[in-house]
Amino acid sequence: MLTNYFKIALRTLVKFKGYTAINLVGLALGLTAGILIMLFVLDELSYDQFHAQGDRLYRVNTVFQKGETDKGDANETNGWPIGKKLEQDYPEVEAVMYSRNASFLLINHNDQRIRQNIHFATPEFFTLFSFPLVQGNKEQALTKPYAVVISESMQEKYFQGEAALNKTILVSDTLPLLVTGVMKDIPSNSHMQADMIISFATFQALEPGFSFDAGWGNINMRNYVLLKAGTHVEDFSAKIKNIYTQHVGEMLKQWGVTAYVELEPVKKLYLHTRAGNGMGPTGSIDRVYMLTGIAGFVILLACINFINLTTARSVYRSKEVGLRKVVGSTRKGLMAQFLSESLVMTVLALIISIAFIGLVLPTFNHLIGKSYHLQSLFNPVLAGGMVLLILIVALLAGYYPALVLSALRPAEVLKGKMQTSQRGVQLRRTLVVFQFVVSVVLVAGTLVVIDQLRYMQAQSLGFKKDQVVVLNTARARSAQADGHETLRNALTQLPEVQSITFTNALPGTSGWRGQVAYPEGMAGERSVSVEYMAVDDHYLETLGLTLIAGANFDKQKPMELTNGLILNETAVQAFGWNTAEEAIGQKIDSPSGQPAGEVIGVVKDYHNYGLQEKIGPVAMDYAPENSYLFAIQYETTDTQAFMDKLATQWKTLFPGYDFNYFFLDESFARQYEREQRLANVLFLFACITILIAVIGLLGLVSFMIVARTKEIGVRKIHGASTLSITKLLSKEFVMLVIVANLIAFPMVWYAAGSWLQRFAYHVPMRPLVLAATLAIAIVITLVVVSTQTIRAALSNPVESLRSE
Repeated sequence: MLTNYFKIALRTLVKFKGYTAINLVGLALGLTAGILIMLFVLDELSYDQFHAQGDRLYRVNTVFQKGETDKGDANETNGWPIGKKLEQDYPEVEAVMYSRNASFLLINHNDQRIRQNIHFATPEFFTLFSFPLVQGNKEQALTKPYAVVISESMQEKYFQGEAALNKTILVSDTLPLLVTGVMKDIPSNSHMQADMIISFATFQALEPGFSFDAGWGNINMRNYVLLKAGTHVEDFSAKIKNIYTQHVGEMLKQWGVTAYVELEPVKKLYLHTRAGNGMGPTGSIDRVYMLTGIAGFVILLACINFINLTTARSVYRSKEVGLRKVVGSTRKGLMAQFLSESLVMTVLALIISIAFIGLVLPTFNHLIGKSYHLQSLFNPVLAGGMVLLILIVALLAGYYPALVLSALRPAEVLKGKMQTSQRGVQLRRTLVVFQFVVSVVLVAGTLVVIDQLRYMQAQSLGFKKDQVVVLNTARARSAQADGHETLRNALTQLPEVQSITFTNALPGTSGWRGQVAYPEGMAGERSVSVEYMAVDDHYLETLGLTLIAGANFDKQKPMELTNGLILNETAVQAFGWNTAEEAIGQKIDSPSGQPAGEVIGVVKDYHNYGLQEKIGPVAMDYAPENSYLFAIQYETTDTQAFMDKLATQWKTLFPGYDFNYFFLDESFARQYEREQRLANVLFLFACITILIAVIGLLGLVSFMIVARTKEIGVRKIHGASTLSITKLLSKEFVMLVIVANLIAFPMVWYAAGSWLQRFAYHVPMRPLVLAATLAIAIVITLVVVSTQTIRAALSNPVESLRSE
């Protein structure tokens, strides 16, 4: 019997090809969008959930706070003694791990120096985290100096798949490391990514000045703690909060800040951290919430459409139902038939959506920066959700027409006396309004994001970023003792070069942020957190910065080179001086000695970072010895030929090192990648939502035209023109769209306004965006409705009245 139902269902779907195609495409599009988003959301939520002791595992952060109203500046790193103090003084702590980035080290392989993701870590690394070893002993692997654990991928790359255990790998030309373990590749859904883990004892051997007992002000060590089972985290957090005050309170008072320790659960770190993550990627819980909402609405709209079109189509089949009942079909049999058709449709839609996913997955991966594949759909939660959704949609779409039509009396149906429920019509109108509300919110939101992006990209930044190429020499050792100066001299001879500066900081590439400084003699009173930049005497010229008071660094004035500082306007204000001229000659001190000296110049404020951030205090110091970036202002119509010249000079002075460069404008623009991706994703799903809404509108238009067929015929007989009938039928739908816009506009105004407030510099909310959204919605509605209503208006009125 079931087989027969499904055969009839397939024949019926083939019979009504147009209706079937529209319904299938609408539901398949919704499922495609929803499945893709949920694939991303489930992946984001899976980060760091695989650690066996994850419920007791925390990262230790240091938070600097200036004043009680300050939210605090959270750092993922700590002073050197913090980890040991936690381990020694607090019985609640089971284990502590120390870690530090070591990506400045390069792997020597086949006469090349290769960059890998490398960290130093104490032996507790494999105790705290569930990263299994396939070779070696996890308790002993990181105990000795010059020991390293590598990933399986590294073993394949550098040892051609042979067992690497107890073999040597050379790092940075002079550092041989013994492979004491091989670990499985760290999963992509871990906030911590590494190809190599070098024993922390190696770091101690390389840095004899390091001490577990000193260096409270050296905030550059990561610590993770494993708490003992049963520890009350809130109580423990309160207990350890003031470690800094207890040990170096006077130092902090001098700095004019307070510092406290906080714990972040590793399981929540990827999505919720406010301290950043230098060991791997970070996500955004807000983005997860937003995309989950979009997925929910898109799937809901598609399901509503499917149900709407299915129930609207049932009007066409009332006589079929009447005939079936005349020849003996039972109500139960008819209900089973409709439910079978609905189930076949939903299963077909799911199959089509999987095909769609296969087509768009590469584009989707590019948009969100992931690498999903079709096998990712076999996630048990996702697969189970899809099956459940299909069953629910099939039931809802099939149950209503099955219930209503199977209850009809055959005689009335065959006489054409089936009446359209006004309540049903109102419900369909409400659903179309709801669909357009969601579409309007997404379209308007997309326009706001694009508007903000254009504003950020067009805003004057206060410096020159075009035709500036930057050479990164941080990991390159010159074949000559004075390699950097030799490179500068060689590049200066190139005709394309206009100016060169050697520095540690450029717009979009930070210097030493968070350096505490204050006017001389005012420690703790007017302390300011500044960004320290090591520059030379060509920095202002190369970047086109404007000097508004004082003078630039001058090699003819060696005292100024030694003690001079150049500030920006924001720093002048932060230190409490009223004008740039007043700042000249003032002296600045710093606990770290950087920055410290006399102010010799002030530059006009410029945007050192993207417009997400306010311009912060900057102090420039003449210190080429702390620099590693060559920024080259050039002028040429053949950039590739110029880059070839630079590469030739590089290979001469840094043989064996990859030519490491970037363009300043491209580097700065990467700060807007998240917003650009958001705009792309919103645009994609706004288009899908509009398409689904259009399909829903088609369904309602078709239903209303069927319901008013006789009315159209009567009007035509009485002389109504095609245009007047089209206007009559279109007016109602345009009003529905206007109502949807009026409902959506307050939501857009609030949500988009809240999003814009995250930017230090942003466009105002423009009524023009709402007007454009309304215009788009009305035009789409008129096009869709007109195609259907004109066809109805052109039909023969005799055919319209024949059923009477």
